[in-house]
Amino acid sequence: MTLLPDISILDDSLIRVDAMMEAAEAHGALCGMLCARGSVELSVWVSHVLGEQQNSEGLQELARELAQLHSATLEQLNDSVADFHLLLPDDQDSLAHRVTALASWCQGYVYGLAAGGISQETELPADSRELLEDFVEISRAGMDDHLGDDDEEDEIAFVEISEYVRTGVLLVNEELQPLKAAHRLQ
Repeated sequence: MTLLPDISILDDSLIRVDAMMEAAEAHGALCGMLCARGSVELSVWVSHVLGEQQNSEGLQELARELAQLHSATLEQLNDSVADFHLLLPDDQDSLAHRVTALASWCQGYVYGLAAGGISQETELPADSRELLEDFVEISRAGMDDHLGDDDEEDEIAFVEISEYVRTGVLLVNEELQPLKAAHRLQ
């Protein structure tokens, strides 16, 4: 199985080229587009990530990293054992940083669904609609000012919410791409 690239390296590469999205948001957007369409060309997704900028310094390295992320994500979303992972910072990073990244990931996912053709008028199964409403709320998440230290309860809540998002993406993908889901069940 193709591994997701290192988020900090990808973030650095995206910053160097002045991209429109950071790594977590870009991965969320890719996942949203894949769930909405079933597939998305690498170049189409990259144009959403990079936007209008034309900074060519560092683009070749970034292109390889984005191609790896695209390939690994496509492979993971179509994996028969649901070995799908969100591109988020490691547990060694601060909880505040990870919460911000998860919020960005969810924002990217909702954006990706819209870019993939899912609108408010789209008739979605009730479970998917509820999940998307939750993802919008998670995208607004932030750390309370009183939280300076990483509290164990907050850590547990973060892990549970991250897992909820991960499994929610798999459910939305199955509901929007039923033929692929049926193939995985065989």
